[in-house]
Amino acid sequence: MYDWNALWHEREAYRTGYDIRHGDVNELAGALKARLIHSAAGAGQIAVYEDDNRYILAGHDGGLQLLEVMKHGLFDITLRFVSEDEGQGVPLPYVEIHVDNLATEEQAVWRAETRIDDEGRVWVGKRTLDENVLPAMPFDDLSFTDNAEFREELARVWHEDLPQLRPLIEAWFHHGGEIGPADEPAHYGDAERVQQMCDRYAEIVRREQAQLSRMFSDDELRLIAGVIAGIHFDSAASCRGVWLAVEARIIEDELDQQHQIDAEALLSKMKGLSYAQEVALIEALSPLS
Repeated sequence: MYDWNALWHEREAYRTGYDIRHGDVNELAGALKARLIHSAAGAGQIAVYEDDNRYILAGHDGGLQLLEVMKHGLFDITLRFVSEDEGQGVPLPYVEIHVDNLATEEQAVWRAETRIDDEGRVWVGKRTLDENVLPAMPFDDLSFTDNAEFREELARVWHEDLPQLRPLIEAWFHHGGEIGPADEPAHYGDAERVQQMCDRYAEIVRREQAQLSRMFSDDELRLIAGVIAGIHFDSAASCRGVWLAVEARIIEDELDQQHQIDAEALLSKMKGLSYAQEVALIEALSPLS
C-alpha cells in the first residue's frame, strides 16, 4: 500500500529506539497489540503492524526501533485548474482541490469558480488571490479535518501553489471562451496533411508507451487496464486525471490486494504522468471497440 522503506528512512528522526535486540521483528503483534500486515523478509528489513489509527514500523538499527505513523497524517492534496467541462456542474473555469487518504479510505473535493474582475483581480470563489486569505472549505466530513498538519498543508497549497496558477487563469480569460465565426481555425488541410498529423501522433504515443512499459509492472498495467475498460473517454479533456479513477477502484474494490501491488507507489507514479503519457496509457490499455 505504501513504500514502507521510504517512510522508515524519511521519518528516521521520529523513531523510538530500545536498547534490546528482539530476535524477530515479525513477532511483535502481541506486544504492540496490532496485526502484522508486512513481514520483514530478512535481516535489515522492516516489519509493519497496523491498528485502527496507526501503522507501526519495526526494525533493527543498533537495537530495536519502532516508528509510529498515524493514518490521519497520510493524506494527499492535489490542486488543479480545470478549463474544460468535466461534468461537475461548476461554471468554467474553476479551481479544484482534491483531498484523499488511502489509509483512512477517505476523500473529498472542493471546487470554486474563478473569474477576473474589472480591476484585473483574480477571484477564486469569494476570495481574491491578493487577499491571501484561506476560504472556508467543506472538508468537515474528513476524520482528520482538524489535524494541524492537514490544515497547515491546506494553507500552504492555497498560499503558495495556487498563486502559481495565476498565468493559466489569466490566459484562459484573455484567450479562452467561445470562438467566434471570424476566429474559427483554418481547416487542417488535405488528406495528406491529416495523415501526416496522425503519423506524428502515433509516433508520440509509441515513444511514450515505450517509457511507460519500463515505468509500470505488468501487474500494475493489468490493474489500470481493468479500470480503463469501464470508462468512456469521449473527449480529449477526459483523458486527464486517470489516477483518480484508479484510486477510487482501489478504495472500493481493493484492487491493489487482488493484483498484489503497492497502491501508494502506483498512484504516485500515475500522478506524475504528463498529459501525453496518460493518452499513451489509455491508447495502450483501452479495449478495442
